[in-house]
Amino acid sequence: MPGLRSTAAVVLCLFLLIAKTPAQSQNQPDQGTDKNKTAFLVARPEIGDPIFKESVVVLFPSSVVVSDSGARIVMGLIVNRPARVALSEFFPGDKAFKDRSETAYFGGPVDVRSFCALFRSSKEFKQALRLFGDVQVTFDGNFIAQRLKKPGDITDLRLFLGRSQWSPDQLQNEIELGAWYNMPAETSLIFSPTPQYLWNNLLERAAPGPVVQTPETGPAFLR
Repeated sequence: MPGLRSTAAVVLCLFLLIAKTPAQSQNQPDQGTDKNKTAFLVARPEIGDPIFKESVVVLFPSSVVVSDSGARIVMGLIVNRPARVALSEFFPGDKAFKDRSETAYFGGPVDVRSFCALFRSSKEFKQALRLFGDVQVTFDGNFIAQRLKKPGDITDLRLFLGRSQWSPDQLQNEIELGAWYNMPAETSLIFSPTPQYLWNNLLERAAPGPVVQTPETGPAFLR
């Protein structure tokens, strides 16, 4: 996977621009849903897009300034799409990962040749951003490799290929049209041992709402 480390370094620089959110109790849901809070986006059943159909996305707690254009974006990771991959695909030059296979996740369609990780730790790391509670995200490939070998004071490290992102207006429009439920994020669900049931479980919690459709075809993102 050429270019993984350089892409990861660029994304990490973007996250260093975000103010870190105060720590909460590690299993306490984050009760806000504005841009400074961590939330789940839960796809409504009407979404037919194969990328986001039956997906659960954990949103990062703030907008990010993209270095090349200055545009603000909303970023997150799909947390319920596991897949078996060889770690040698992530770290081709490291013999320690030659015969190791892990459960990685498809984080979204943007930069699918880059990777990041979610993990839990009460300790602060300069290579990571705290989302809420003890949940942190890192795009630093060297940090991820080291912690895969020796976890130390972190737990529940999960790898993600790619990420999901929108402009703030784009995401707000999709929510208003009824493509997503917006719900508080929970640590235990982000790291669920049964991610295949996560979408159904969250869907049962969500209150139904109307889906706005155009007279001709309905919203394109629902098809």
